[in-house]
Amino acid sequence: MGTNPKIAIGLLSPVGLLFALPILLWAFSFTERFGLEKCSIGSISDAEYQNMLSRAGEQRWTVWPGLSNGVFWPSDRGFRGPTASFNSNLNDQVLSHIREVAGADPSVNRQLASAHAVLRSMGAEYVQTREVPDMRRDRAGSRVYFTYYLPQVRFAPACVLCLIWSYTTIDVIFSHDLATDRYELQAVNVLFAGLKGSPDKERARNVPWGSCPEFRR
Repeated sequence: MGTNPKIAIGLLSPVGLLFALPILLWAFSFTERFGLEKCSIGSISDAEYQNMLSRAGEQRWTVWPGLSNGVFWPSDRGFRGPTASFNSNLNDQVLSHIREVAGADPSVNRQLASAHAVLRSMGAEYVQTREVPDMRRDRAGSRVYFTYYLPQVRFAPACVLCLIWSYTTIDVIFSHDLATDRYELQAVNVLFAGLKGSPDKERARNVPWGSCPEFRR
């Protein structure tokens, strides 16, 4: 059976291509998700990390529609807008899943490995680490930011604006007590691209592509 010429022409029209391109990018985003996942983080072996990654990936991906910041996003209600419970407290939702994968009373290395597993299971790429003095504590401590870039089209396959503002950035934040050299998982911060600026992933990068996070001693 041949292709209807009118349909073919419609797909090749500028408008058709505009909507087809995000769909293709969305489909392609799934091919890289588990590309380079061999990680040993501190005391966490590669085998332990693989187990975390598997558990992180068991979370239904529709749990995260708010991460797309998209025009059209798949959600718990099909292609309609997600329910309020999905969009509320997004930072806390991601943090809660990280803690769930890490388990009870985890070590700081297990917390970091869990965070990496959860973000990678979503298709986010680890791009940057930076440490910022905590001025509110009279410089007795600092905060360490592990930054991931998540393609916004990942959760919004029909999001044309995601071709302009490509990434949502996600910071996993640890406190660092300088006196004791103690780290502790504190928060997750989701930042959307938009009119105020779109992040440049390669300019921001200060870790090798495909690398695993670590605390710098």
